[in-house]
Amino acid sequence: MIDLVDVQSGKPKFQIPIGEVGVKGIRYPIRIERSGRSINLTASINIFADIPSSRKGADFSRNIEAINEVILAEKVTDGVESLALKLARKVLEKLPYSNRCSVEIEAEYLRETRDHGDRVAVIPSVLVGKASASRDGNYRKGLWARIKGITACPCAMETTRAIISRENPGNDDLLRRIPSISHNQRNTITLGIDGLREEEIEADDLISIGESSLGGPLYSLLKREDEGKMVYRAHSNPMFVEDIVRELAVKIGKFYSNLPESSVIEVSSESEESIHPHNAYARVSITIGDILKITGKETDPQ
Repeated sequence: MIDLVDVQSGKPKFQIPIGEVGVKGIRYPIRIERSGRSINLTASINIFADIPSSRKGADFSRNIEAINEVILAEKVTDGVESLALKLARKVLEKLPYSNRCSVEIEAEYLRETRDHGDRVAVIPSVLVGKASASRDGNYRKGLWARIKGITACPCAMETTRAIISRENPGNDDLLRRIPSISHNQRNTITLGIDGLREEEIEADDLISIGESSLGGPLYSLLKREDEGKMVYRAHSNPMFVEDIVRELAVKIGKFYSNLPESSVIEVSSESEESIHPHNAYARVSITIGDILKITGKETDPQ
């Protein structure tokens, strides 16, 4: 009779340490209770830990056990970033050969708001919580929000303004005072703060800050005038992806100026270009302290 063998604990052919090994895309329902609100989300969870050069593989089943013990036992959590940290610590308890564990949680968040016509609208976004924990007790966590909206290209706008001026002489004063023709892009923004300790930040605040630099979120229902206002707003403030990440980094830094200056602001912007077969992308990572050095310490929520 062949005995059961713990294959994972065997020696690998090539004894090389692995920094991250684990499972991705584990879907679980979670319940968040925070700031007097309660919401149910479906989360996608990634868990990674390191293994030493002497070990062939990791025990993936213990990652799933950790999820069951934390999520099913506690029933509720106060945020995706806090849940990620609890999971990272629980996995380390179950994997004595690992020194570090990182967890990523993504969940679609349907937020009720008002559209341009003051109708109730449900806008989808994505919450992202990340955390890592080390055997020595060190840890790190962060919260991000991912939203979609529209922008207009400033380069095309100034070019069409010049073309219209040449073809319609005598109208330069008016042309300088109104938006010109440009192409729109659907833009995906991811913004958040890494390096949080005991501090808490609100996803709704991040979403509101992100939307303030867009022509507006994407609405399923738009009447004619609402559509016109949305396009006009985007063209009144044309932005490159570079403009977006810089502006949002400043807004986040001022809004969260009370956080430790070592907290890291992370913002990315990706435009689905309407006149190109490729996308435009920019990303900035900067501490709150550095933002305050650039802008001064005055607060400016949005």
